[in-house]
Amino acid sequence: MKKIALTFLALICFFIAAPVKAQSAESIWITASTNSFKTGETLIVTVNGASASPIQGLTFQIKFDPACLQPVNAASPISGMNGLSLPQITGLVDASFASTTPQVANGVLAEVRFITLGACQTNVTLESAALVIKNESGFAAPLPGVALGEKTIALAVSAEKGSSQDAPLLGTPLPLGTEPDPAASSPVSTGTTVMFAVIGILLLAGIVILIRILRGENTRG
Repeated sequence: MKKIALTFLALICFFIAAPVKAQSAESIWITASTNSFKTGETLIVTVNGASASPIQGLTFQIKFDPACLQPVNAASPISGMNGLSLPQITGLVDASFASTTPQVANGVLAEVRFITLGACQTNVTLESAALVIKNESGFAAPLPGVALGEKTIALAVSAEKGSSQDAPLLGTPLPLGTEPDPAASSPVSTGTTVMFAVIGILLLAGIVILIRILRGENTRG
């Protein structure tokens, strides 16, 4: 009788503890469309997530070998989640998406497309990732306690020629590239122009004042 009571007590504890553990599991991980490719084919890396809390954004960085892969674009299938254009660094996809309203984050959060460039053995790695919420003050903040699941995917690309896939993106495409962003470089150019203009005005004003001082001294003389 004592053993039966202990067994029932253990089962009760298990069923009480199990749901709590499931609810606290917040994570992000990546998967690939496949692990073997030909040169010129499309690699789709999917960013997946699970969260009990609605989110209003996500951000992630995926490291890759630029000699093997060329990033093309990224997109999120979540309705209302829009991509934010960011300057890109060679060998690193840096993508962020945001929504004005809370969204459910369970399943596919985003996908990134690459073109394979040539025969190689390579990896893609989820360097960092975060889910974004609106805190009590109304500001964007990372959701705490989010774990990174599968972070590295091994890929094999053969020298055999293949063709890129034209499968439709689930969402508005966010272009990815290493070219300088004109919008980002514009403020620098404008600021430099304004600085030189201010310096020129000050020099001109100084010359005018100097001329007046000299004229005044000549008049008194």
